[in-house]
Amino acid sequence: MALGNPEHQIEHEVELVVQLGTDLKPISMAVGCDTTDRTAQAVAKSKGTSWVEAKGFPGAAVVGGWIPYIVGDYDIGLSVNGELRQSSNTSLMVHSVETLISALSQKEALSEGDLIFTGTPAGVGPLSPSDKVTAWMKNEAGEIISQFSGNCQ
Repeated sequence: MALGNPEHQIEHEVELVVQLGTDLKPISMAVGCDTTDRTAQAVAKSKGTSWVEAKGFPGAAVVGGWIPYIVGDYDIGLSVNGELRQSSNTSLMVHSVETLISALSQKEALSEGDLIFTGTPAGVGPLSPSDKVTAWMKNEAGEIISQFSGNCQ
């Protein structure tokens, strides 16, 4: 996982990620980790400008293995160096995937293949170079259905 500017505070955010099909409905899902440059975000907030630099640097998002999208309740979690940092269930999401897609389509032109990160549970925290990040999504039977693991650079 790329951390962008090593002098900035970078934080992890585990999320359910969906990929849109030709009808702009979700066709695939995976666990993802969206990183945020909190230093760049604070500067943008103070200037009242876009957060694009805080969210859109190279390597700012990593996605695990894709599986077919099925509406359900999934556990998602993330650990850093073996320490559990985030753990929740998609049933606790503020907005459903369908509601998020509907709201986004009112503001942005969505296309087949677009990826939508659906929001993160509590536990967001800092990352450092050489940290090992592991994220997973489990089905209702407790089986891992999407995961990734990697070192921060």
